Amino acid sequence: MSEQPDHGDGGIGRDTAPATGGPAGQGGDAGRAGRRALWLGGGALVLTPFFFPVGLVLGIAALVVGIKARKQAVREKTAAPGAIGGIVLGAVGLAMASFWLAVTALLWPQLSGYQECLGSANTKTDETHCRDRYFSEIEKKLNLPEGSMSRYGDMF
Repeated sequence: MSEQPDHGDGGIGRDTAPATGGPAGQGGDAGRAGRRALWLGGGALVLTPFFFPVGLVLGIAALVVGIKARKQAVREKTAAPGAIGGIVLGAVGLAMASFWLAVTALLWPQLSGYQECLGSANTKTDETHCRDRYFSEIEKKLNLPEGSMSRYGDMF
């Protein structure tokens, strides 16, 4: 075999580390999967308030990848850094996304009616009428005190 990396050894030089290896304690594939779970869980936690379906998917993915990484690390007797954090963050992101999904499903008729009403409103008075009508319905459905939704008008 030649000493040059591109002659006779498939492009791999003698001093190249194995693809799945690495420093001791890094966990190889389990370590990468653990860090992947951590990133997925963090993404679920960050993205859920803005777009909960993405948080729901990322939370499930973080749980699956994190649990698989932990199992692989136990089988290989190595560490899976980030797997536990990914599982925790994924579970919290999944819980938040599930909460928002439930609230959206519960309030769908009121929220869609409110958006349609705002779409057809031509004046500020029409918008105020829409807000008063649908916010009172939401307050009744959630057993909130009358007028408590008015401070959240800009969020909808």
